[in-house]
Order: sequence, then C-alpha cells, then structure tokens
Amino acid sequence: MGPAGAGKQWHHIVEQTPGNVERFGPHALHNTDNVIRLDARLHTRISGIFSAIRRDLTRSSTMTVRQWLSTQPFEEQRRFGMLALEQVMKGAW
Repeated sequence: MGPAGAGKQWHHIVEQTPGNVERFGPHALHNTDNVIRLDARLHTRISGIFSAIRRDLTRSSTMTVRQWLSTQPFEEQRRFGMLALEQVMKGAW
C-alpha cells in the first residue's frame, strides 16, 4: 500500500495480530477492505482503546479490548473495529 502520507498511518479494522493472521489468513487482513488511512492522532486514540481494559466493552476486568477481540470471529472483530472508529471519531470513546 505504500506510505500512508504525512501525518497519516495505516489502520487495520480487524487487527493484524499473529493470532488473527493464523486464524483468518494474511489476505483477509491485508487488503483494501480492511486497511484504511487515518490521521495519526486518531489512529493512536483507537490503538489506545484496544490496549485498554474496558469492562464496559468487554465485560472483563482483566482482559484488554485486544485480548477480548482475539476470541471473536472475523465478522465480530470487523463490526467492533468499525464501531470503535465511529465512536472515536465522534469523541464518544
């Protein structure tokens, strides 16, 4: 995909974790349906959500959002990834 551009970063809606690559294959993760260009600050905020323990999102007081998502099927990870993008862009999360 090349460089994302000045002040931009590539964002995987369904994350490119080793477990996801193993479960879903690299083609499912590294394509234009799953990778989008985001402002670097927005990307950092979304990554922070995925790294946080958010009981309100996961119903777990020990798992990060990323850990919780890793247990979900591809379609649920994508749905959540789009929701996270929408909520962070609105400033709700």
